Amino acid sequence: MAIARTGVYVDDYLEYASTLPAELQRLLNTIRELDERSQSMINQTRQQTKYCLGLVAKRGNGNSYMNNNHDDEDVIEKIKKDIEASQENALSLCTEKVLLARQAYDLIDSHVKRLDEDLTYFAEDLKLEGKISPDEPAILPPLPIVPKVEKRKPI
Repeated sequence: MAIARTGVYVDDYLEYASTLPAELQRLLNTIRELDERSQSMINQTRQQTKYCLGLVAKRGNGNSYMNNNHDDEDVIEKIKKDIEASQENALSLCTEKVLLARQAYDLIDSHVKRLDEDLTYFAEDLKLEGKISPDEPAILPPLPIVPKVEKRKPI
């Protein structure tokens, strides 16, 4: 009886988990795309900041290549606004990446919980049929996490 039910548990879980790879791939691809866009914005902001600082430095030295300091101020103010907008957009993209990562985590977590439940039910069936002892744990306890010790190189 348990062997026949094993197939049912396996088939049910495989059917349940069949969409997991595609869903994870979609989420991770979206995260990658958002990351590329945010990195592009950050690089653009970095270049704008360097340019703006260069204008300020030239203006401070009195070596402005523009005839009118008012033009410098207008350019600097426009660049500052562009930088702020880029930073806000990059932050928005990063927030979206965090939300997608949380969705991926929740998706995996729900699959792990379902697998644990199925394993528990299967173990209970095996106990009822006498295939395993009644005091055998349904699910093995997690292994303790042992921190890695860094090996120091001799001096």
